[in-house]
Amino acid sequence: MFGWINDCTECLVVSKFGEETWHKVKEKANCDVVDGGFLRYKYYPDSDTVALVVAASEVLGISIDEVLHAFGDYFIDYVQDNGYSNVLECLGGNLRDWLSNLNSLHDHLQASYPKGFVAPVFWSEDDPKSGPEEGAILVYYYSQRGSLLVPLVVGLLKKLAKCYFDIEINLEQLALQDEVIEDPDNPDGEEKTHEHTCWRVTSADPDEAQKLRGKRRRKRREDAGSKYRDDATLTTYTSTSSTVMRNKYERTFQEGGAQASFLRVEEFVQRSFFNEDCELYHALTLEQYVYLVGYWKTTKVQDSNGNNNSPENEGMWCYEVWAIENDDTATWPALEDLPPRLNPALIGDDPVQFGGKIPATGAFPPNGDNDLQSFKPKIRVLNPMGPQSVDLVFSADVLSWSLERAVANAALEAKVMEFEPDTAERIDNCELEVQWVVWNDASDEAYHTFTGGDLSMTSLQQLYDLTAGANFDPIKLVIQLAESVAVDDDEEDI
Repeated sequence: MFGWINDCTECLVVSKFGEETWHKVKEKANCDVVDGGFLRYKYYPDSDTVALVVAASEVLGISIDEVLHAFGDYFIDYVQDNGYSNVLECLGGNLRDWLSNLNSLHDHLQASYPKGFVAPVFWSEDDPKSGPEEGAILVYYYSQRGSLLVPLVVGLLKKLAKCYFDIEINLEQLALQDEVIEDPDNPDGEEKTHEHTCWRVTSADPDEAQKLRGKRRRKRREDAGSKYRDDATLTTYTSTSSTVMRNKYERTFQEGGAQASFLRVEEFVQRSFFNEDCELYHALTLEQYVYLVGYWKTTKVQDSNGNNNSPENEGMWCYEVWAIENDDTATWPALEDLPPRLNPALIGDDPVQFGGKIPATGAFPPNGDNDLQSFKPKIRVLNPMGPQSVDLVFSADVLSWSLERAVANAALEAKVMEFEPDTAERIDNCELEVQWVVWNDASDEAYHTFTGGDLSMTSLQQLYDLTAGANFDPIKLVIQLAESVAVDDDEEDI
C-alpha cells in the first residue's frame, strides 16, 4: 500500500492516544521507521500495514475491525488536512452523486501517483425497492484486496456523510466481496462468490432522506410556511477561483510572496520537500504553512547586533520571499530539516532549513494593530483610451469589499470610465465588454484579467493576495475593451 495509509495510521494513534502509544504499536509491529518518516508516495508491503493494524488492535485493546473503522472515520479528516478539502466538497450535492464521482477523482490523481497505483472502485445508485420517502441508495465497493478493508470503508462512509451532508446514515450489508453465494437451487453446482461488497444506505432521520439521492419530498404548504421567519436574511460571500490561483502556480514559485500562503492545494509545497531520490516526502497543509510563516515572521528576526528574537523588530518580515529554483536541487530542504510536528523548538535558527532561503524584509511595517501587512495599498486605475487615471488607497476595514464596490465605483466617480459616444453605445448594447487587466510593467504583459462579472465576486483582499508575490508598486488596473462573444443558451447551460 501507499505510505498514505501508514502515515494516516501514525497520525490517528498519535492524535488520539499520544506518541508513547504509537511507539508501543511500532515496537509490537517490528516497525523501524522513524516518527513522521513514512513516505506517502512510496509503496510499503501490505504485510507491514497489516502488522501495524494488528499491533494497534493489541495495544489499544480493541478488535481489528474497530481499528479499521476508526481509521476510516479519521481518514476524512486526514485528507482534508492535507490539501484535498476543496476538491472533496465539489464531488457531489448528495451522497449518491459524491460516491459516483469518486472514481473520476481517483483517475485524475492516478496521473501523479507512482506507476502501478490501482484505486478501489465505488459506485452508487438508487435502491429500486425504496420510494422517495425513504430515499435509500445502494453503494457498491470493489477492491483488489477483497473484503480486507470493508470495516474501514464503513467508517469512511459514515464520516463523509456526516462531514459533507450533515446526516447520520445506517448501512445494511447485502453482499461481501469474495463471500460464497448460497444457491439453494444448485447445491451441487459450481461455487460462486460475490464480485463486490454492497450496502443499502438509509438516513437515520427520515426528514434528511433527500441528502442521499438529492430528490426532495414534496412538503405540504403549512409545513413550508411554518418555517418562514420574518427576520430571515440572505448573506453573500466572495471567493477567489481556485483556477485563478493554479494559473499563478509557476509564477508563485519564481517570485514567492504572500500569495503562496493562500493556495488551498498541495501544488505549492509538493516540489519543495523531496528526499534525495526526488520522491515526494511531505506536503504542508495551508494551516501548517501559515503557522510556519507566522513563526518565522515573529521569531527569526535579528537586531542591529545580529541577535535573534529582537523585541523591537518582532513581526517586521512582511513578505515571505524565498523562491524555489526550478531545477536547482541545492535549494531543496533536506529531510532532517523538516520537523514532523512543526514544533517551533525543533525548527531552530539554522538558515540551511528551507533550502537556505530566508524571507526578505518587506517594504511596509506592521499597521497600527501590529498586524503584518503583505501587500502594497495603492491601486492605480488607468484608461488608455484617454488621459484619465486615479490612485486609490484603502484602509484595512474595507478589505472585504468587492472590487466592483471599491474600485469600479471609484473609477466611475473619477470619470476614468468615460468613453467616446460610439464606444459607450456599443458597451451599452453589449457589443463590447469592459475588462480590467492587472498589468506587469516589468514583463510588459498582463498579469491577470478580470471581467465585469469577476469584479462583483472578488474582494480587495483577494486582489492583494493575488498580486503580493509580484511586488507591484502600485498595482495597475488597466481598463481595456474586448469584442463580446455570443454564447448559445445550450452552451451556457452546459
